[in-house]
Amino acid sequence: MFLGFSQILMAQKITRIELIKSENFIGLQRNGVNTNKVIKPVFKQDNATLTCDTAYFYIAQNSFEAFGNVHINQADTLNIYADNLNYDGNTKLAILKNNVKLTDNDAVLTTNDLDYNMATKIGRYYNGGKIVNGKNTLTSQNGYYFTSSKDAYFRYQVSVKSPDVLIKSDTLKYNTISKIAYFYGPTDIFGKTDTLYTENGQYNTSNDKASFGKNNLYRQNSKSLKGDSLFYDGKAGYGRAVKRIIFIDTAQKIELRGDLGIYQKADESIMVTKNAFTVLITEKDSVSKDSVWLTADTLRSKVLRKMDLYALRNVVNLVKDSVQSKPELKSDLTQLDNLKTDSLTNDTVILKPIIKKEIKAQKTETPKKPKPEAVNIAIVKTAPNQNVIWPPIKISDPKRIGLTQIKAKPIAKTIISLDPDASDTTKVRVISAYRKVKIFKSDLQAKADSAFFSYGDSTLRIFQKPMLWAQGSQLSADTMFIQLKNKKMDNMDLIRNAIIVNTEKDSIKFNQVAGKLMKGYFRKEKLDVVFVNGNAESIYFPTDSASADGMMRSIASRMRINFTSDSLSSVAFLRKPEHNYYPLDKITEELKTLPNFNWKPKERPLSKEDIIPSLKNVVVDKKSKPKPVVKKSQTT
Repeated sequence: MFLGFSQILMAQKITRIELIKSENFIGLQRNGVNTNKVIKPVFKQDNATLTCDTAYFYIAQNSFEAFGNVHINQADTLNIYADNLNYDGNTKLAILKNNVKLTDNDAVLTTNDLDYNMATKIGRYYNGGKIVNGKNTLTSQNGYYFTSSKDAYFRYQVSVKSPDVLIKSDTLKYNTISKIAYFYGPTDIFGKTDTLYTENGQYNTSNDKASFGKNNLYRQNSKSLKGDSLFYDGKAGYGRAVKRIIFIDTAQKIELRGDLGIYQKADESIMVTKNAFTVLITEKDSVSKDSVWLTADTLRSKVLRKMDLYALRNVVNLVKDSVQSKPELKSDLTQLDNLKTDSLTNDTVILKPIIKKEIKAQKTETPKKPKPEAVNIAIVKTAPNQNVIWPPIKISDPKRIGLTQIKAKPIAKTIISLDPDASDTTKVRVISAYRKVKIFKSDLQAKADSAFFSYGDSTLRIFQKPMLWAQGSQLSADTMFIQLKNKKMDNMDLIRNAIIVNTEKDSIKFNQVAGKLMKGYFRKEKLDVVFVNGNAESIYFPTDSASADGMMRSIASRMRINFTSDSLSSVAFLRKPEHNYYPLDKITEELKTLPNFNWKPKERPLSKEDIIPSLKNVVVDKKSKPKPVVKKSQTT
């Protein structure tokens, strides 16, 4: 910039200063130099007029000194006022002192020291200055103002104050026509409820739109958003982040990452796509951390009031609600929830490995796949004389909420009795994951089409063909709920067509347990016990030498499955079980698998790098890469 100034000064044409008129003109010497004292002079050079109360005019030197009510007018649009002026007509440089004010259309610059070049039309201050432009006020220690382009450059202790924001920066450019501020150094932007840090970007003070490109960080209360590039519309409350984005809500202890993010200030929502993943913090104990890593094509997170979440929960739990709507199944569910504390009754049978070979094989028919239950969608009463349906979706399209096995019926006009959450305005963050959901934890992995997690009840709901691996077993169902308590995995529900499959390594014999509903409990972050309720069936291939050449197929109302640290350890049958033993040579393809059987160990995530593409470039010690444990199962 200074090189450009020098070239302009060298190229400019020198003209003489003209004294147009004055009230008095006296010749004298001042500081050994011949001069003329002029009262109320009017000077002119090129397209500029200069006036003051008193001046010392150095005709030979083509310069003058001015005192009192100094006024420069250039091209009719620019006016500069000051107490003192030293002007050189050869360089066309005006050095103004004390109470300096430069006005250019609706821009007003004030300072005590201003150097203004009449040829380049550039002003410079160096002892602090201020520009007022409409509703914006800009201050800095040093600054340049270009009257031709209407650009102002500010350096050191820069501040821009507008009705909507306060900007603090190290280096900044501002245009008085567009009212856009450009940042070239560390910059903080303070809004009414949010802040933003950047080191490169621009902000339009007239429409509150901004874009940033270096070391960007947006904050709103407990939330923050980072990204290589950020765009923000303050009036619309809309933000977009591109590449290496990180969204964190410290209050809800949530972190979302990806390469493209959209933020809405109104509902504090964020949508992340392109390599999107989130981390749910869990603990093995008070010291060890073992987080849940979840990835999907799209992650959405927003803040809801508990009263809204209560209504949403009634729809998300449609599968479970549909079962509870039937009295006989509601009783089974209650018993299932209480089964953990039940004692074994007289008709309880614990499956043992020693089976008498003389038991004759009995042909049994494979149970038909149960038909999906019809679902009533309730109207939730949220206010007097006001009924709403949540969410506003067409019931003919159940896939939109992840429920593919539901037959819709006309909406039942049933009012759900409100629990405390129904009127609670406390805010809770939720996360929705869409398409290709994958979950990794050191001792539990899963995949599904979609998922939903609420920090209100710390429950992860997995929809549409979910599959879960724990220890050496594979679990699947139409829908799964996994609940955390005190940052630890506590229990889970497997709803409809639930099945657990377990096998020895490289074996084609699959131990299986299936049922309508399953309830599992975790102990020290590992699956400890699973209860089966309704149409409980099992297939077991004994491994002891006495009965290893056959298969046991059993039916009971309820079952209890115990797990060890590495695999399924025992199965207990409750309520008059029926057992059928089949020699290996009598087993048909139809008999050796239960309905909904599937076995897909290759789809099991092996590490967080497997499910998060952006982490694949990170150097990982392959020797320490966790692998699924599939060991020999033992049933006693």
